[in-house]
Amino acid sequence: MCRGVQNQSFLATIPTERIIISKDLSKQDSSEQGTWTKEVMLLYSDNFFKSRSSIMKQAQYFLITNDFFFAIRVEDEKSQDITLYVSDPKLKPYKFKPVELPLKNELYDRSITILDASQGQVFLHVTHEGVRAKYGNVYISDAQGLRYSLSLENNAKDIGEDACEIEKVTGLEGIFIANVYDSDMVEKTRDEMVGRVFIPKKKSQFGSSGAKALSKRVKDLDKYKKTKISFDKGGMWEPLKPPKTNYEGEKIECPEKVCSLHLHSAASARFGPLYSPSGSLGIILGTGNVGQYLSQQADEINTYLSRDGGMRWYEVCFLFYLEDIIHYQLD
Repeated sequence: MCRGVQNQSFLATIPTERIIISKDLSKQDSSEQGTWTKEVMLLYSDNFFKSRSSIMKQAQYFLITNDFFFAIRVEDEKSQDITLYVSDPKLKPYKFKPVELPLKNELYDRSITILDASQGQVFLHVTHEGVRAKYGNVYISDAQGLRYSLSLENNAKDIGEDACEIEKVTGLEGIFIANVYDSDMVEKTRDEMVGRVFIPKKKSQFGSSGAKALSKRVKDLDKYKKTKISFDKGGMWEPLKPPKTNYEGEKIECPEKVCSLHLHSAASARFGPLYSPSGSLGIILGTGNVGQYLSQQADEINTYLSRDGGMRWYEVCFLFYLEDIIHYQLD
């Protein structure tokens, strides 16, 4: 993914003519390559490539925002191990450093998604396990985007769409809603899979058998998904408070210890996604259910509304498709 954002703060050090590319150095057809390849180089030119300068070798993807310049460097093609680097985009020359994650020596990075890079911090999703891993961890950075602390474990991820199940509430700073897999079930399923098919725990142990084990784990974990909300950009996460009554005013029966509201994300192919209209601060619409876990059964799905940024929720109808209202601008 490549994206550039330019404002007046760049003009003091970065020419307006600058173009940054990731160049494929191999002669191999792209369809024959793996997901990550080391035969790439990050380059820039200030004169429409009459001349060019190297930024980083083996850098396949990059992202530029107002505050950060990210580049992903491929460390090992066989294990598909990668590292995220960051620099201040206004420096001349760029000074890239690898980001520092907790337990770096015991984890390896397979997939990285930058969820949000506004407000002077980076919200990062990292998939540490094999090629078919259905979840990852969410990290929050310091002001330099260099050092990260763990914010949320077992954040669900759609493999087909490569989409993390975490949504930023539009118009309100610091509010995120995410789906996670039950931590106890993750551990139990992992232990079960290790007993039959080896799942690597370190870089050197990576092998093709890991993908098969993770595929089975994906199927098992889909029944154990929960929704959480953060009001301080990942500092603390808590369950969504369920409505006390349904849309007809009848009391919702649910054991208090395991009862919370769960909502489908944009990664859901069957049900309406979470929606927060930019013109109506605090309004959030979503489809889901009240219970212990997020249901995939259509007859258990309802539509829910919050008018205060996710603090309180109300069941509004039994519709589970939002196509008719998702483009509707609420007053």
